[in-house]
Amino acid sequence: MEIFDRVKAILSELNGAESIEPEHELQKDLGLDSLQMVTLLLLLEENFEIILEESDMNPFALTTVQHIVDLIEKYIKKDEEDDDGKETKES
Repeated sequence: MEIFDRVKAILSELNGAESIEPEHELQKDLGLDSLQMVTLLLLLEENFEIILEESDMNPFALTTVQHIVDLIEKYIKKDEEDDDGKETKES
């Protein structure tokens, strides 16, 4: 499942929206309140098995669905690079 599809499922779970597009704004278009924004961060960590850095824990820095996708891609890419480095060192 693509990152966008997984993010879309998480957002749909949070607010019940059926139509979610990358350009949708989290608060304006999807109606997420402050508690849902914080819950979103926790669900992202849980569902993508990542640990967000403190600098990325401001829920209001995420304004669109695409911002979430970009954030997740950053962590997945970082994890893949870390795994590659570990394999090289162990070999």
